[in-house]
Amino acid sequence: LLTRTTPVQTMVLPSIQSNPLLLIRFTPRTPRNLINNVIERLSQGGVAVTTSEGLSSSGCSVVLGLTTTQQLLENEAELVKLVKPSRTQYSHIPLTMEHFSVASRGDFVNLNVSFSSDDDDMNFDSEGLFTSSDRAFLLESMLNSIAVLDKGQEASDLTRCFDSQNVVYLEDTCQHNSKSLCQVLKSNGFVDVVCPVHQPYLREKILKETVCLKSPLPLQHIREYYGEGVAFYFAWMQFMTRWFVYPGILGLVVYLIRMYRGDTIDNCEFTPFFGFGTFIWAILCNQYWVRREARLSYKWGTFAPVTSYRDQRPNYVGEMRVSKVTGKMEKHYPCHKRRLMIAISAIFTVVLLAGACVVMVISMNVQGYISREDQEEFEGDHPLYFPRFARLAEKDAIFDCNSVWKSFLPVLLRSLMVTMMNKQYRVIAEYLTEWENHETSFDHNNSVVLKRVLFEAFDAYIILFYLTIYERNIYLLRLELVGAFSVDTFRRLVTECALPYIMQTLSKKDEQKSMSASKKNDDLKQVSGSSLSSEADLEEYEQFDDLIEMLIQFGYVTLFASAFPLAAFVAVGANYVESRTDLWKLTRLCRRPSPNRIESLGMWNKILRVMVWMSALTNCLIFAFASSQMRQWLPENYTTNEWGKSTLVDSTADETLLIMFAIEHALVLVGLVLLHFVPPVPGFILAEVEKRQWLHDISAQKARLRMMKVSSIRNLGPHEETATKLEAKEQGDGSSFLSVLKSVTG
Repeated sequence: LLTRTTPVQTMVLPSIQSNPLLLIRFTPRTPRNLINNVIERLSQGGVAVTTSEGLSSSGCSVVLGLTTTQQLLENEAELVKLVKPSRTQYSHIPLTMEHFSVASRGDFVNLNVSFSSDDDDMNFDSEGLFTSSDRAFLLESMLNSIAVLDKGQEASDLTRCFDSQNVVYLEDTCQHNSKSLCQVLKSNGFVDVVCPVHQPYLREKILKETVCLKSPLPLQHIREYYGEGVAFYFAWMQFMTRWFVYPGILGLVVYLIRMYRGDTIDNCEFTPFFGFGTFIWAILCNQYWVRREARLSYKWGTFAPVTSYRDQRPNYVGEMRVSKVTGKMEKHYPCHKRRLMIAISAIFTVVLLAGACVVMVISMNVQGYISREDQEEFEGDHPLYFPRFARLAEKDAIFDCNSVWKSFLPVLLRSLMVTMMNKQYRVIAEYLTEWENHETSFDHNNSVVLKRVLFEAFDAYIILFYLTIYERNIYLLRLELVGAFSVDTFRRLVTECALPYIMQTLSKKDEQKSMSASKKNDDLKQVSGSSLSSEADLEEYEQFDDLIEMLIQFGYVTLFASAFPLAAFVAVGANYVESRTDLWKLTRLCRRPSPNRIESLGMWNKILRVMVWMSALTNCLIFAFASSQMRQWLPENYTTNEWGKSTLVDSTADETLLIMFAIEHALVLVGLVLLHFVPPVPGFILAEVEKRQWLHDISAQKARLRMMKVSSIRNLGPHEETATKLEAKEQGDGSSFLSVLKSVTG
């Protein structure tokens, strides 16, 4: 992976001395003397203000452009153990991934090399060290590490301002350990935006590559500009779009065969094999994506065995104690308390899911999935039948389920309702996770993802599972899949791109009118080509929304493959368009997100893996019970009831169940065998890690020998000639110290 050292075309980033890397926006309620004291405190921490907007005005927001020096960035890179390509002195290992060190910066600088065909054009600073996302990440790390007070300091002009506002800024009043300045400003409503500043040249460059439909997504440029977190999402989307081609083509073939034979989705004898094949495809797809992640994370310096950076959240609270590892003071929060809070959060989430379940039941009545006929078939009262809502789906009613257009309305209304519920639960999930008090951002984000995915996947799949397991009606299942798939795709394009673009265009027109009426110069010069205030007003990029859409789509394709074989075929085109629109939206309509150095999609991969294994069972259930597909192979095991539905014969029901679970277990066994022969980490990545470990062992061995040499030379005392020979011979032919000592001294 790191043996290709071809020079590449490099664009040198603008100097950080005059161009801000981050912007911070103070709310109108923030006193001006507090802002001035914050500026002074930031300068003491090495963060300089190059640009200000609104500082000389009163009653409006103040936006500051922040930067620092190259030397301080390099110091911070060493502190956070930033991993970069490094030269070695061995010809068979020209490069390795290593933690950046200021002492050995010569091994890192001007190392603009190409590791793959995707790196034809790279963007670094003048030293060839940091990308634009590296700069933003390091400066934000510096910003978060600046405390309100230095250690040992008891008061300052800044703390007196906080005292006048009744702001708590101390972690421990006894030891005067102060909180992070940025954390205090955010939690008390003085600051509402902290984000990297858009770089006009790189921004336009990514936009041009995005709208060029013939070329792939500029993944390397995305990583250099937005960081690994955003780059992994677009890498996943690009990967999935390509892999969806295989089941897409197979599903199209099955569909054409079904049309040629005149079969339906209910009685096609070939469709089950497509469902089983989709499970095998999903196993391989998920495993090869993990391998792709390993390759990218090693190349980007976030691979777990190489990097050891795990940041502690600024909002993490705990009692100060002596660390058992470092012997220094650290925050500690008991695990049993966190587990109790997680349990309480889980109970609260279940209660909310019960409320969402009621909404879904009403929706099924309105859509005609639960009707008067179901009530008549059910022995007794149908537990989910609500006549008041079910009448709305009857013939000539407002949501007539037999009408193409009227039946589409409840699907659209449910989509809007689900969007509203998900938006509300997002706030609740963030609050519950903050209450759980996770130590690292990694654990915090995983907890938020798990809660929100559980809630939103429940909303998306509950009706489909009801139709599969309870109603066992493949026609309604396919109808719901097609409707949900179509509405969801249309909603994403409209709500995420069209509406934000229209709203931003109208907002810019109003802003230009007000700016032309009163235009004032601030204390410091402004950023050329853009306004920091306008950037701060942009929409915040919510990556979770993009990831959950891909996850739900993956579930449509895999969990219910036997009911909608064309889902993957449609997903190829939808993903190709959405990958472009998502990148366009991020670059054109959103604030630049803070870089997130991750090694993989984390919790998303675990959820994907669960869905893959579940698809073996769901497709077998569709094959055996929700359709007549299994009846085509075992006709004697089924009969038709008085309502025209296919049901199991009582005498062979056990045999049918046994066959279904045997097929499901066989699929699982095949999946396990495939995982055994396709390791999650490519062999050449493991070889690179072993090379790095070998280099560390050699360095440690040399360090020990140098210490032995110094000690032995001192013990030689007056024998300066012998000592000189010893040192010269060791350096001349690289002999081991003990052999040299023996040859020189006899």
